[in-house]
Amino acid sequence: MMKSDPVYKEAAKVSIVLFVLGAAEFLIFTAFMSFRIDILVGTLYGCAFSSLNFLYLAYCVKKSVEKEPDAAKAYMGATYTSRVLLTAAMLIIAFRLDIIYIWAAIIPLFLQRIAIFAVNFFNNRSGKS
Repeated sequence: MMKSDPVYKEAAKVSIVLFVLGAAEFLIFTAFMSFRIDILVGTLYGCAFSSLNFLYLAYCVKKSVEKEPDAAKAYMGATYTSRVLLTAAMLIIAFRLDIIYIWAAIIPLFLQRIAIFAVNFFNNRSGKS
């Protein structure tokens, strides 16, 4: 994995935006429920998982481009299944541990799409493609 690769640079941007959105999530939870450590841990857990999940997706897409079309389709199907299973495991762990507030861990899974949109929006506004 090359750090100067544009795919990974974009994934890093999405991760940064995701953690910024996670901080906003934490502040909103704190405003309505007061400071709780389980909310902080849940937010960090959810944001970290979402970032790693997106990085894994970027890696898999990059690898699939190097394959023949049928092999790429099969590879992406298999990696999709593995990402869904990892997400299920993440949620099971979050449900089982009292130190993780489940809603704070679940919300970053949805914030990922907003982070991708924000990165694309700012790239288009600055003239980058």
